[in-house]
Amino acid sequence: MYNFPKTEKKLKSQISSYRSSLLKEKKKFGFVDDGQGKRYLLFTFYFVLNDIEETKEYIEWYEKEFSDDMGEPIQKLCWALSLRRMDNEAGARKMLAETMLSNLYLIPKLLDQQIAEYDIWQLSSDGHIGYADYIPKEVISSITDAETQWLRQQYDSLEFRRIRNRYIDIYGKLKNTKEIDERTRLLEESHSLLDTLNQKRS
Repeated sequence: MYNFPKTEKKLKSQISSYRSSLLKEKKKFGFVDDGQGKRYLLFTFYFVLNDIEETKEYIEWYEKEFSDDMGEPIQKLCWALSLRRMDNEAGARKMLAETMLSNLYLIPKLLDQQIAEYDIWQLSSDGHIGYADYIPKEVISSITDAETQWLRQQYDSLEFRRIRNRYIDIYGKLKNTKEIDERTRLLEESHSLLDTLNQKRS
């Protein structure tokens, strides 16, 4: 598990180091080859630091540099909550829905809800039940009571339940479906599940 910076000074220093490293890669290669996932960790650093303007600037840079990046669940959670802190409710709800589908166990864990492992096909190891254990305690402690209440309201809402249940149904079928056309149809449907939440994210 990652050793999270313990003080604000160390946190700022780590942010500066990671940003510098990513920019050097961009300058040297013309693109960022971030095999260590620094771009994701920066979302957690900025969330804990809670500097809204710096966070906004980083999100804008990330979206420009990694427009096709799938991202990862803890990054998306911090992104969603950061957008809410920026009063971007539509963007926050959209990103929270993406968080929910990227790992079905992460939000329930934050809400202290017991949930059994789903028998579904997984896109990547990020979707497995054990992944939710890797969320840094510093991130958890930085989530306010109001933000926890918002997470619960969104997660339990009719719209989120509809999206979540259909996603589970689709990926349950994908686990046992071999026929290419049917898999394609199911995947296309899964990609459109968030269309009703398709608002600008930042």
